[in-house]
Amino acid sequence: MSLLISETGSEPLTTAQAKAWAKIENSDEDTLVLSLITSCRKEIESYTKNVLLAQTWQTECISDKGQTVFYSPRIAVNGATVTVDDVAYTDFALDKSKGRVRLNTQYYGDEVILIEWDIVTNNTSFAALKQALLDLITYRFYNRGLYDMPDNVKTILNMYRIFNL
Repeated sequence: MSLLISETGSEPLTTAQAKAWAKIENSDEDTLVLSLITSCRKEIESYTKNVLLAQTWQTECISDKGQTVFYSPRIAVNGATVTVDDVAYTDFALDKSKGRVRLNTQYYGDEVILIEWDIVTNNTSFAALKQALLDLITYRFYNRGLYDMPDNVKTILNMYRIFNL
């Protein structure tokens, strides 16, 4: 199971940018727009497995099955730290392009393997995902209470979507 530990940096859009795109003219709804920026960003990150701001994730598992390959919860991995039963483990291979860690030792006991993933923004998809974020914020602002995703946003996101197998 993987958990989001921290996010660094500011949101990829400012309230002013979102309001300009959505044609919101007054400041009465600034708090709502700011919360929509955050919630829609997280929805896009969950849907595509890309991130729009740098994040640290943690994956923890019990090694009872001899598993040696672990995948990051998001793509664009910049680095990983592995510990086994609270002891630093350095004998692993990190494939940044696939977001994968391969341990060079198999564990069959009940050791706790903890992987901390350093995940960065994927620059090749950033502009398109930012546009999808603007469109999703606008849709959610004007269609409050609806939680479906509009087709124009899905079309953009599906080009960058990564599936877990």
